Amino acid sequence: MRINPIGAKTNYYPTTSPKAKTLTNQNRATIPNLNHLNATYNQAAINFRGTSDASRALVRQIPLEDKLASLFENFRLGDLILVGKNLHESAKQMYKNADVVKNAIKRGFFIADETIEGNIGFIKNPIGDIEVINLNEYDIPLTSNNKTYPLKPHESFYVIEDDILSINGNLLTIKNKPKVDLSMYRKNFAKAFNFEKEADQNIEKINKKTLSQLMQPARKTATPITFAQVGGLDELKNSLKKDIIYPIRYPEAYEGVELNHGFILYGPPGTGKTHIARALANEAEANFINLNGLDLESKWVGESESNWRNLFEEAKQNQPTIIFLDEFDAVARSRDSHDIYGNKVVNQILTLMTDIDNENCDVYVIAATNNFKALDSAITRSGRFGKHYEVTPPNKEGLKEIFNINTKNRKLDENINIDELVDQLAKVNATGADVRHIVNEAHKNGMVRSGIYEKMDNKTFTNKDNELFKIAQEDFDKALNDFLVDKKSSSRKPIGFMKQQAQAG
Repeated sequence: MRINPIGAKTNYYPTTSPKAKTLTNQNRATIPNLNHLNATYNQAAINFRGTSDASRALVRQIPLEDKLASLFENFRLGDLILVGKNLHESAKQMYKNADVVKNAIKRGFFIADETIEGNIGFIKNPIGDIEVINLNEYDIPLTSNNKTYPLKPHESFYVIEDDILSINGNLLTIKNKPKVDLSMYRKNFAKAFNFEKEADQNIEKINKKTLSQLMQPARKTATPITFAQVGGLDELKNSLKKDIIYPIRYPEAYEGVELNHGFILYGPPGTGKTHIARALANEAEANFINLNGLDLESKWVGESESNWRNLFEEAKQNQPTIIFLDEFDAVARSRDSHDIYGNKVVNQILTLMTDIDNENCDVYVIAATNNFKALDSAITRSGRFGKHYEVTPPNKEGLKEIFNINTKNRKLDENINIDELVDQLAKVNATGADVRHIVNEAHKNGMVRSGIYEKMDNKTFTNKDNELFKIAQEDFDKALNDFLVDKKSSSRKPIGFMKQQAQAG
């Protein structure tokens, strides 16, 4: 943060700064005599509704810095000023940079200016300073007290009187007041928008939500998922420890070692791919980003690639990071000559993975898919997503481990035959997700059988009812039977041409 000395007005373009001098001489717009302009306004008593071309031309002579200064006279927290050639484009660029503004926007102003090559925004921060926001994809030099600071894209910085912005070579001086009083004519050079009512309503909702959370009694937070809560995948857990957890915890032991940063988990749904990724992030104490492959896709050409770049940049800024991409085949399918935009996304992912390898970042990407064969060969080869793990439904031992994990904090009747239940689950190739579903359904069945739901309806439920509650064998039997019926009815049947082939066979 710069600190400008208080003193006499400074010459911002001394002879010792050739660049600044060149900009001043060649690019600075000629400022008309505003005293004469103001006198013309008063003499003509112009009505700007249905103004003549001459009148509009007269207004256009007002320099941008004076138009801004006129708005700054009544600038307050919650105001936003946009400057550009086109309102739609300026608003679009501001939308992309909305996170720079840390308060609700209550009033908006737009000044159209044909000389400016780009878009800029101005806000007032909570401590009363005016900040300029660079809404462009290039740096804006900001000159203050004989020093120039590069204002990079997506950055904001406070400005004071006599600061100078260079926007593609056009210079804009910050002024607190215009050369003459323009208050009568603001509506003619600035479009105004009032969002105060809507903003205040939304602020009230946010504040009430915050206060309602303060009123809630303290609750016990859920225990983070760790490998101890993942059953039946011991081999995979051991591999992930060596490939990801230990390199993050003990980097000195992996100096000179080329690490894999991309992993693919493949197998049928419900086998625990997402579950183990969450547990992995907790075990490694890493930042965890969980996305569906299509979350980053956009209907606008080029935005998908940009979204992927932003994702990886966020991961690098918050190392160590584990990115989990579910349904990876939706975006990383084999490339062909027809899907030009899909090919570009695959190429972008490959480039980003190569960058992570080259920079040796503490960023690991775990992709999950139910259709491994659909992935592009360049995605699956060594160096990008070089390690592949098949995640299959658990065996009997794994099913029992998963069952015990999911019933650990539930009260079971001592007569339940767990081994028999596990045998039945193994016969239908149940997954970890299936086991969790059946345990939850058994719990609900027990609450129905015990009349607990009925007592809740009658408001007669007490803690004693909860203390006496246990899940019985019949509750599991019903849950398992319902699961098998549902699984059978939801199994796919051949349709259309395939159905005719099946009948013909």
